[in-house]
Amino acid sequence: MSRRERRPPRGRAVVAPPRAMTAEPGSAVSAPSHRAAPRAVPASFAQERVWFASRMAPDASAYRIVDELVVHAEVSEADLRRAFALLAQRHEALRTALRVADGRLTQYVLPRIGPVLRHVDLTGADDARRADARRSRREELARRPFDLERAPLWRVELLELGEAEWAVVFAAHHVVYDAASRFNLHAELTEICAAAEQGRAPDLPELPLSYTGYAQGERDRLSPRRRAELAAYWRARLAGIPPVHRLPLDRPRPAARTFAGDEVRAGLPPEVTATLPGTARRLGTEPVTLCLAAYVALLHRHSGQDDIVVGLPVTGRRQADVLPMIGTFVNMLVVRVDAGGAPSFAELAGRVREAVRVEEGRDIPFQTLVELLPAPRLPGVPPLYQLAFNHVPAGGGPGGCSSGTAGCEDDLLLEVTADTVRVEYNVALVERTTAETLLADYLALLAAGVRAADTRLPDLPAAPRAGAAPARHPAGTAVGGGPPTGTAKLVADAWCAVLGTAVTDVHDDFFHLGGHSVQALRMLARLAAEHGAEPSVQAFFADPTVAGLATELERRRPRRTAWR
Repeated sequence: MSRRERRPPRGRAVVAPPRAMTAEPGSAVSAPSHRAAPRAVPASFAQERVWFASRMAPDASAYRIVDELVVHAEVSEADLRRAFALLAQRHEALRTALRVADGRLTQYVLPRIGPVLRHVDLTGADDARRADARRSRREELARRPFDLERAPLWRVELLELGEAEWAVVFAAHHVVYDAASRFNLHAELTEICAAAEQGRAPDLPELPLSYTGYAQGERDRLSPRRRAELAAYWRARLAGIPPVHRLPLDRPRPAARTFAGDEVRAGLPPEVTATLPGTARRLGTEPVTLCLAAYVALLHRHSGQDDIVVGLPVTGRRQADVLPMIGTFVNMLVVRVDAGGAPSFAELAGRVREAVRVEEGRDIPFQTLVELLPAPRLPGVPPLYQLAFNHVPAGGGPGGCSSGTAGCEDDLLLEVTADTVRVEYNVALVERTTAETLLADYLALLAAGVRAADTRLPDLPAAPRAGAAPARHPAGTAVGGGPPTGTAKLVADAWCAVLGTAVTDVHDDFFHLGGHSVQALRMLARLAAEHGAEPSVQAFFADPTVAGLATELERRRPRRTAWR
């Protein structure tokens, strides 16, 4: 009997799988079970944000998270399958799919599900072949898309490396998984395997709150009164916000957003890691604030812009009840910093600290913020911010899970860890040499700022730029006339009802005219309810015009699904 087929010794306790979740003996992959009816619950705000964004991406690779965990335990393939079955039983997000119902994004939670796991035997391979196989499996899982309407939105490959050693490659969609989930999954899987090896029941944290309970609770907390208060604050705070940054781009901005990305990275210089904590203490702030201040200084220098807007991911796990949960909680905070007046680096850090402090206290779901603000929408431009910053502390952070793919949600993202700086850039807009220049300048600005915080921004040194800055290329829109066909008129009427404005050009972009994602769903639901047509949400996000939606309606026949 091979090791992966062996049975546990007599008297050894193993984790019992939930009913109807066991895999067929010897199967390579456990097929999902959808026999039981799912529960339909409104999606969380974090799920809405990720879902909307991923629908606009042709590949959505930026939202696939791939991770690898090495398990050193005397466990069998069956033990690992039972472990993931237990994880799926404990955490609703691992049994969840998402669909649009009546114009609202809804999570459908199955009472039980069969985890998708594949076994790969590498026990006879040498070290080089094992390394190649592990890399190729990570890359292959990163490329494979998920159908968000079918659970589970994760998959696992069990790579058997040798006696008591497994590499577990886990891939999930960000709509059900975030960086804190990564920590929780690692901790629980390690404990379950240790318990199986030692013949005892696993000691797992209690889950006082379900993910669906959390999702409902956050909607209850965003009462009409609270929503009005937040709307008033953010309208004032972001009044006159630049619709797009002025950081020079290497290529014209496409009319539609692209999500193809690449990255450059470098280690933090030892003198920075040594000096950063002390400078932060002296200034009464945190090291991450100085890292963000250096990024603001970088954007100010390269764009000539005083009004700097940056998107920051926040964990969304302030409640103790949600800390041990697997799911997605990350929200994006829009931070606006005034870099004008030639402040010192210390003064800029103070402005950054105050902006983050005040705005964290008025945290609002990003999709709701987009809905509430009358900010102009430009074709191909992410709303409210296009430049992002992330800090990954020791043990992971809100954006610390790498997708393992060439995806980029923003024009530019700068991420700082304990010892590394990474610049992720949209390849449709930025050349690699430009990203390398920005990275070099950031390291120079950060080093100089923490070494001499009283230095004014214009006097801080930076790496020399390679060549002249290219001019920013504005994106244009197509021109056309009014609705030429009956179907286009049908769409235009729904468009007018939702946006409150008449259609004068069938090629106008829905979002450019002030529409937001929630209104888009309402319009599509209106068409489905009144005209028996079920437009493709993905097709509309790809071409958000009356002409595009009319073409989609003419192409598709009305249909109903089992979920409705």
